[in-house]
Amino acid sequence: MRSQPSPPTRPEAGTGERCGDHLRDRALAVAIVFFLTGAFAAFAQDAANGQHLAQRWCTECHAIETVRTRVNRAPPFAAIAAKPDISADMIASFLRLPHATMPNFPLSRKDAQDLAAFIMEMKK
Repeated sequence: MRSQPSPPTRPEAGTGERCGDHLRDRALAVAIVFFLTGAFAAFAQDAANGQHLAQRWCTECHAIETVRTRVNRAPPFAAIAAKPDISADMIASFLRLPHATMPNFPLSRKDAQDLAAFIMEMKK
């Protein structure tokens, strides 16, 4: 006579599936704590740093203030921000790519995001 197969057992602690669930639960808990405590603010865009970067690198070609003060070769930041489909992410991505008509500044991802935040503050 054949014996009945034994029912499936739960994985023991410390083995693959159970351990993965535990790590996923722990990661979720950490993310919730960061969100609830505002720790994500440290990763937020810093428009003040963006303004500093713009004053340092962009004023030769762009009007960076809301009022155009002189003839510039490139569009004012306010005009860029006023485009209907523009977003900070689009601007930051654009800034990180090389362009024939723009100098290639060594912008970090954070600096590009900060500069984009400064430009987007001019949206009316």
